Amino acid sequence: MGNPAGVIHEANDLSDGQMRSIAAKLGFSESAFIQKSSIAAYRLRFFSSRQEVDFCGHATVAAFHSLVSNGHIDISQGPVTVTQETKAGVFPVSCQPDGKIMMAQSQPEFGYIERNRKLASQLLGLNADDLVDLPIQVVSTASAKLIIAVKTLAALRDIQPDLPAITKYSKKRKVWGVYAFTPDTPRDQLDFCARFFDPLVGIDEDAATGVAAGPLACYAEKYITKGSKQQFVISQGFDMGMNSTIYTDVSNKVVVGGYAALYGKRRLEL
Repeated sequence: MGNPAGVIHEANDLSDGQMRSIAAKLGFSESAFIQKSSIAAYRLRFFSSRQEVDFCGHATVAAFHSLVSNGHIDISQGPVTVTQETKAGVFPVSCQPDGKIMMAQSQPEFGYIERNRKLASQLLGLNADDLVDLPIQVVSTASAKLIIAVKTLAALRDIQPDLPAITKYSKKRKVWGVYAFTPDTPRDQLDFCARFFDPLVGIDEDAATGVAAGPLACYAEKYITKGSKQQFVISQGFDMGMNSTIYTDVSNKVVVGGYAALYGKRRLEL
């Protein structure tokens, strides 16, 4: 269950090439490299199996879970908030006693609206009738994502992404992936089910995407709940056998997070 991420401590002396190599050998959607920072508690750099990315949500959760588990952050007396330096900016991260890790993201930027609904549906291998009559829009809280609302959970499950077309679209519109979601959920505790595709950086499908969940929460607050609801729970990865639960809150600033668990360690030779 969940989305695996590599976490590499004491990565100050690793070159960019070494970090790319490690991420590729681990083979996860992203890996986090923890370094010293002069402007925050930690500097985190994130690499997919193909390239560096500015920010990664689930790898942030993994990294700070690892920092807590290894005694670098003490939560025995209550919640602790520290800062992380990333290429997308400096953000606070809250480490809570129950294990929940919540990270702040930037305030939302609502960008390009895709008015060709047939084109958007074709990216997903669906028909235009499968989409909700809501804006198809690029939204960013750290990394620009194309948000597409789908009518039913069945349609979301039926998605067969056109990966070459998504790659081409991403390059053209300067977006980092497509986040398709539906308000049709199997449990009342969930607000949305979602799937994420970013073949441009080597992620055909991702099991949990914090930097897409943040934009979705902002999108939902603007277009769906119109301010009446500002906390959302998102399910992702269910069709991959890697179900993930993502918690979001946009009532003050954009905050996204969840829980992590250690499931293994590996030794690599460079």
